This record gives sequence, structure tokens and C-alpha cells, in this order.
Amino acid sequence: MYDVAIVGAGPAGAMLARLLSGRCRVLLLHRQRKKCCGGILAPESQKMLAKFDLALPREVLVDPQPFAVAVWDLQSQLVRHYARQYVNIDRNIFDHWLVSLIPSDVDVRMGAVYRRSQYSDKNCFEISFTEKEEIRSAQARFLVGADGSFSTVRREFFADHLSPKRYIALQEWFELQTVLPENFTQTGIDFRNDYVGIFDSEITDFYAWMIPKNEQIILGGAIPSGKKTRETFEQLKTKLRKIGFCFDFSVHREAGSLFRPLNPCSVCLGSDRVFLIGEAAGLISPSSAEGISSALTSAYCLAQTFGSQGFNLSAYRKNLRLLRWQLLLKMLKIPVMFHPLLRKQIMLSGLTALDRPL
Repeated sequence: MYDVAIVGAGPAGAMLARLLSGRCRVLLLHRQRKKCCGGILAPESQKMLAKFDLALPREVLVDPQPFAVAVWDLQSQLVRHYARQYVNIDRNIFDHWLVSLIPSDVDVRMGAVYRRSQYSDKNCFEISFTEKEEIRSAQARFLVGADGSFSTVRREFFADHLSPKRYIALQEWFELQTVLPENFTQTGIDFRNDYVGIFDSEITDFYAWMIPKNEQIILGGAIPSGKKTRETFEQLKTKLRKIGFCFDFSVHREAGSLFRPLNPCSVCLGSDRVFLIGEAAGLISPSSAEGISSALTSAYCLAQTFGSQGFNLSAYRKNLRLLRWQLLLKMLKIPVMFHPLLRKQIMLSGLTALDRPL
């Protein structure tokens, strides 16, 4: 019997498994799927990695390394640059690196797909999962859902809990030289080096992005679930083509679910036996969709509560108090940041910006 079964080996699950290693028997179900993500490490994520005394290996990093974000309001055609100490990474390599740090005493099941769990009269969970096309089972005292947005564990055990708003994240990769005409300076943004956040309420009530990665560039967007996702994304591309971009020859496409907590009640940490961490718990920035820092933080906070009796839900809530307050403050900023007229006035004011609008 295992002490803890963790579903999902993204940053949250991989870090929790690493922190619990040597303290208990851990089963980690690792589905091995690529995350649809821009691959930008925010300062909060960098601080958590420093807390764990981890340095990024060279192969995780990609060029360029931006020190500012360009905010581009398509409707008003305003552009502002704001200082941010981001690290540009290959998200797929980053996730594999975190998994590689898990000690050998953790039972990592590569390619295992979680199916369901049932709490038995033996005071443990009977866990069912698929591995190598065979249905297998295991027993564990505690279950942790680290399986991201649209979490199977969350839907199974906390279906009645308010869920964060769901979006579909779409990304297309292009060769940089095919997207931009030479000497393209029409917007005042250096698309070969800037991380660009694009705002347009006709496309989404969230935002879209353009991120250069070595000799390629990502065009992505978070579109509310239920909206005609592909048609809306094509509408974004059409608007950008009118400015001079060429988005006709993508080399790769990605899509995935994305949570956006807009209500504090949509954050769900779990119960006495089932716990949620990272995006499965709704711990993701409602303003930027940045989730790596919350994933690492929640894994650390949950691991800190583990003792002879297992995890402690009240202690987990207490440990996460600062992060939850930070998310609440970001929720309160949403009506201002994402209202077209208010955003326009803030950008015109130049508050904290590095430049003047065009």
C-alpha cells in the first residue's frame, strides 16, 4: 500500500513527489502529455525554484530572454512596455527536467492514465488506472489531484464545488522569418524579442499572446469555452494579417483547457483524504494565466503538512493563505484590466510604463 497517490506530474505533482520522497511511499501517475503553454517563467516561479535550490539547466532556456512585456490593445491600437523579469523556456523540456529530479524511491508510472478511485472499508483508496493498455489498481491512504485544468480528480470528488471559468487555449507555431516582413516596425513592438500580450474584447475577455522562441514565434490565445474557438482564433489571425503579418504557414498546433478563477469560492483545496494542488485546485493567475509559481507553491505548502497522520487540510489552508490573498487581489483587478475603456485610460496615463503610446 502507498501512503500517497499523486495524479499528474506537471510542476505541482512532480515537485510534491520530490518533497515527499524519503518520508513516505509515493505513487505518481504520469500521463506524459504536452502542456499548451507560452513557456514563460514569471519572477514568482523563479523565487520558488530558488527556494528549492534549483538552477535551470541550459537546455531548458530558449532565446530571446525578455525583460519587458509589450501590452498591445488591438482595438485602441495603443502599445505600452512594462518591465518584467521573465525567463523564456521550453515548457516541454522544463516539465521533463522536473520529473527527472524525482528520487528513485518514488514509484513513477510513465504513461499511466488515471481512471477512478473509491474509498474502501480498509481506510484507503482503491485506485484504478490504465498502464500499457492494461487496467491496473493500487491502494493509497491519500489521493492528490495535480492533473491540471479540467482535473479528473476534482470532477470525481468535488463536482458540486464552484469551478473556475474554463477557456480553451490555442497556439500555433510559425517560423519567425515567414511571419514578419523585413524591417517591420509598424506597431512599435520588436516581435523578434518582445513578449507580447494582446487585448481585444471582440476575440476574448481574457488575452492573446505572441512569444518568440529561438527562430520561431508562437501565436496563442485563451478563448472562453463554448465560443466558436477555431473561428475566433482565425478572426484574431485575420486582424493581424491586415496589419502586415503572415500567419499562413504554421509548423505546429496545440490546444488545451485553461482555468481562470474569477471567484474566491472557485478555489478548492480538497478534503480530509483528497487534496488538490496547482491548477486542479484553481490556483492560477486570473490576470495572466501564469500557473507554475502556484503549482510549486501549493506543492510545497501541502508537503509541509505531512506527518504521521498524513496531510492536514487546515494546515494546508493556512500555509496557502498568502497565495490565496494574492489571487484575490488579482481577481479584484480584473474589472479594470480587462474593461476596454478603463484599460485604454490606464495605458494613456503611462502609469509604470517604460515608454509613450504610439
